[in-house]
Amino acid sequence: GVKQFIYASSGSVYGVSDAPEVTESTTLNPISDYNKTKMVAERILLSYADKMAVQIVRPATVCGWSPRMRLDVMVNSFVIQALIWNVICYNGGEQYRPNIHIEDMTDLYLWMLDRPGLRGILNAGFENLKIKEIAKKVADRTGARILTQESNDPRSYRHNSDKLHENGFKPHHTVSEAIDQIIHKYRTGQLK
Repeated sequence: GVKQFIYASSGSVYGVSDAPEVTESTTLNPISDYNKTKMVAERILLSYADKMAVQIVRPATVCGWSPRMRLDVMVNSFVIQALIWNVICYNGGEQYRPNIHIEDMTDLYLWMLDRPGLRGILNAGFENLKIKEIAKKVADRTGARILTQESNDPRSYRHNSDKLHENGFKPHHTVSEAIDQIIHKYRTGQLK
């Protein structure tokens, strides 16, 4: 009896890609068990597309303050490192990471609920930044030092979310805004 199913997949199903931008039709190259299970779940859900509206969202890395804060994602992690230790550590730096603000992510899910006719796979990532660019944004706002090391992490990809744009969804928040929100929440004691 389910009429509409919105699945939160992951942009990480693309794994490593040299493409200038990954689109919904880019070949998937998952490199972890997490990525592989997301890919398999997508395929299972798409097999039900003739019975219900299947909408698969491949979000970029979500950033920004939320009541159930994730501190294991790049932007959020860098801000906390800077605030607690006054240093940001990362490996590599040239790898690209697409990002989406948590408020845009939740707005997107609500937007999709009203559009069951928009079916299939949708990328949701609006700021493709190198790891070193994210670190610099955080350092500029906090005064933290940046320490880098060599990396064996090959994951690097840039999201293309034109399909969402063409269907009318527009993001309203940025990585810079996410950084500022987390700093404010930490300094006012709302984030411990």
